[in-house]
Amino acid sequence: MLYPKLSLTMMAYLQNSMPAYMKTLLKIAVAVWLCGWQFPATAQQNALPHITGDFRDLAANDFLLQLEKQTGYHFYFDTAQIDSVRVNISIKDKPLTEAIRSAFENTTLDVAYYEPDNIFISKGLVVQTQLPDGFFPGSTPRTNKPERGIVDYASAPQPATNSNLASKLYSIGDPANPGSAGPGTVTGFVLDDKTGAPVIGASVHVENTKTYVATDQFGYYTIAVPKGRHTLSIQSIGMKDTKREVQVFGDGKFNIEMQGQIISLKNVVVSAEKASNIRSLQMGLQTIDIKTIKQVPVVFGEADVLRVVLTLPGVKSVGEASTGLNVRGGASDQNLILFNDATIYNPSHFFGLFSAFNPEVVKNVELYKASVPAKYGGRLSSVLEINSRDGNKKEMAGTAGIGLLTSRLTLEGPLVKDKSSFIIGGRSTYAKWLLNLLPKEYENSEAGFYDVNLNISHEINKKNSLFLTGYLSGDKFNLNSDTAYRYGNKNISLKWKHIFNNKVYMLVSGGHDLYEYSIESTVIPFNG
Repeated sequence: MLYPKLSLTMMAYLQNSMPAYMKTLLKIAVAVWLCGWQFPATAQQNALPHITGDFRDLAANDFLLQLEKQTGYHFYFDTAQIDSVRVNISIKDKPLTEAIRSAFENTTLDVAYYEPDNIFISKGLVVQTQLPDGFFPGSTPRTNKPERGIVDYASAPQPATNSNLASKLYSIGDPANPGSAGPGTVTGFVLDDKTGAPVIGASVHVENTKTYVATDQFGYYTIAVPKGRHTLSIQSIGMKDTKREVQVFGDGKFNIEMQGQIISLKNVVVSAEKASNIRSLQMGLQTIDIKTIKQVPVVFGEADVLRVVLTLPGVKSVGEASTGLNVRGGASDQNLILFNDATIYNPSHFFGLFSAFNPEVVKNVELYKASVPAKYGGRLSSVLEINSRDGNKKEMAGTAGIGLLTSRLTLEGPLVKDKSSFIIGGRSTYAKWLLNLLPKEYENSEAGFYDVNLNISHEINKKNSLFLTGYLSGDKFNLNSDTAYRYGNKNISLKWKHIFNNKVYMLVSGGHDLYEYSIESTVIPFNG
């Protein structure tokens, strides 16, 4: 308001040195000038024309050209994006942008208005005609908010941002304190939007760069992102590909939620894409998730983890009715089998017909056939690492199954919603009826097994998490003799994960493994 104050001062000075009629004319001129000074923006905003008309069976291109001729406004659009859209609508006294939105209501096209006479038609990406609040350090936030598509954050440091919308712009870091001139370090978790479970091995890629990372066994990722606006592309097997628009000011935490996806394949297309060109430094490693395991045909209604491993190249069975593995010519006792970092010495049930791992609690399987990492020292042939999944952190859930020889029950749910969860699963057998079908000389035979799994995860705070797992199993059998065979596994492990900063974290684990076996006589226990 500098100019109005100056004008009033000048008018007061001139009033003392001119005739009365000149003073009156001066007051009128100044009043008209002040009105023109104070209200041009409002008049310009209210100048958006209103449209009335009947537009029937018009191509979108022709419809926009008609509006351009009627209003004199400039329309910007990509002909390839609207060539399949047709307009069939009657409009009565609607503002120009509202009329266009009504015409494209059932499409993915979006309309943006930029003063004084520019209209943008876009598809997939929303054209933003204003920068978000706080875009420049030290700038004063606007009172008017963008119409859609922008998420504004305060300039103060923020906790981890949870994102589940691809159409928003997310701010990472502190705009008022960008720190060093180098790239910002973005960290966070990639989670399932329905269960809150971590997404293992998800690829996080900064588009138009060569920066790729993959999430670890906890769904955690760390990636260096140049400061400015970028698009993060997130991909994972069994999940819907998604993207996130981010504005990076500095280091920050950014959690990403992904949706599950079930794909019905009609044909198979083999292609190569630059975004999928991700290579691993680990050689001789093959990973199988539980979705793949459950797609393999089963025996006796029970998905078997080890049977699926036998289908991998270089892996053979030691013989019929056994779950032992020979990997590239090595003996079965040269393999290390781990379940949640606990050693399993006998991975089979019921004469080798079933594996010792409940498929309802298994998350993924990793088989090292060559270049075994040093942390798995002690075996010459291979390492088979099996990990159980975390429980549902949002709601109670359960599964049950009944087969010809076994039944199983699994329960999971939150202990503290979105922070800690549990999952417990058990299996048992009722195989007596099958043994009764054997010849009469085996009528006194018996066989049975059970196993129980427990997994509890708890997030103490943003930097510390605990994971407790337990496994208990037992087998007993005899074949028409006075000798009974027993064996079982008892394992428990505890893990602590601590995040020091955006680039370094520590994982400490400890546990106890116990394998028990016995051979005893049922007729003469003393001699047995």
